[in-house]
Amino acid sequence: MMNTTKIIEAVSSHRFKQIISDYKTKIKVSPHAIDHLSDAQRKVFKEEELIDILTKETPRGVGLQRNGRYATFFRKKEGYIRIILELKEDRLEIITFINTDTMPNLNRLEGQK
Repeated sequence: MMNTTKIIEAVSSHRFKQIISDYKTKIKVSPHAIDHLSDAQRKVFKEEELIDILTKETPRGVGLQRNGRYATFFRKKEGYIRIILELKEDRLEIITFINTDTMPNLNRLEGQK
């Protein structure tokens, strides 16, 4: 399927907070999430930091991708960090993350399917 990472639906902050609350003790970081980091970056960016971002910061936007994963956007000093999450049966898994200059306009998705 083309565009499986395309965001197809905006997710309310209430719904996102509920997901985080439900899985707070069951958030795992996929090995793939840190594969692309250099050894130096891995020392700086620990798994706990990604989890802290999810559990302690408020996202500027959350979208549901066509592939069923959640794309979350958190404001940083320079741009945003986009964290991709997948709900599994027993955990919430951080699939990957990337620093980005901008985030999509999720408001245009309101009411669309």
